[in-house]
Amino acid sequence: MTANGQVMAISPADALRDRLDDPQIASSLNSLLDHADLLAILVASIDGFLRRGDEIGESLAAAVGELNLSSLSAQSIPGAESLKDVDLPGLAASLASLSGAVVGATPALNTLLTSRLTDPEAAEVLALLGQALVEGKAAAEADPGGPKGLFGMWRVTKDKDVQRGLGLLVQVARAFGRRLAQE
Repeated sequence: MTANGQVMAISPADALRDRLDDPQIASSLNSLLDHADLLAILVASIDGFLRRGDEIGESLAAAVGELNLSSLSAQSIPGAESLKDVDLPGLAASLASLSGAVVGATPALNTLLTSRLTDPEAAEVLALLGQALVEGKAAAEADPGGPKGLFGMWRVTKDKDVQRGLGLLVQVARAFGRRLAQE
């Protein structure tokens, strides 16, 4: 921006107005506003749960400690037989220690949960990536030699599957580069 021939820095308000002009941002904000009441309830509930996480974990551990699975019969609680091999006190102790870790990780979890990482489309891509990683690891173990040198890598690029995978990686790199430029 310029004022009286001098260059001025973009103010935070100007940056915010620019972001609000983006249709995706406006759509996301409208969606948030449409569900603001539910979000407020959810945030208050999670906050209360996390603040009382240690107390809840200790209560759960005490309740599990009092639970005597050997006195339970299959008729009194359906599925009780399947719990006989589970270390319930250990599980309760793990839950109690994890609740403290969740409190510390809440900002990072909030960032992930409000990102597009939780979109069904992204979840499908991540599932495909997981399958490809497992298949690729098995193939690499079956053929530990793999392509040798630059020309070996070049020959592999003639494979249609490799071309599709590299095409996806190039598009992801472009999109990621655009995101980095915005930040």
